[in-house]
Amino acid sequence: MRQAQALEASEANAHTVDAPVADAHVANAHVADAHATNAHVAKIPLAVVGLGSKQREPVIARLDEWSRLGRRWAATPESWEVVPVDADAPLQALCARYSRWALWVRSDAEAFAAMYRTLRLVSEHQGPKRLLALHEPGLPRAGLLENLRAAAAAYLGIELLLLAR
Repeated sequence: MRQAQALEASEANAHTVDAPVADAHVANAHVADAHATNAHVAKIPLAVVGLGSKQREPVIARLDEWSRLGRRWAATPESWEVVPVDADAPLQALCARYSRWALWVRSDAEAFAAMYRTLRLVSEHQGPKRLLALHEPGLPRAGLLENLRAAAAAYLGIELLLLAR
């Protein structure tokens, strides 16, 4: 219980950083609306690159799946505030604001090139050095995910966290 309260307090403090330039690059700055709607429930912010603007549903669905599998860290889908972020935004300021980051990994034929470009932009704009790799269910770890993880580590100094089912 104390850990949960400490987490909520640290996340609340993360929103107090003044980053007006960065706010312009957040795909949908709805922090105030989310807090007003659920004032009694502190949401866990998760900044996500690679999503495209206003597409929270795939991330929420994936978090819901992890929650249904009994992963405590995933809490409930309602407990997350998914914040789509452009990879070319001033990420250094946003890193001060958000402590949890993810990369939405596409699964189409051009996925590796597109996701590597996204990670390169994250690196060039002083973004986070550690991101959770989120993707559609059923995407095997071998292949795209593992290759992306290895390339991000070797060439960009970014750690992609791949979760085992």
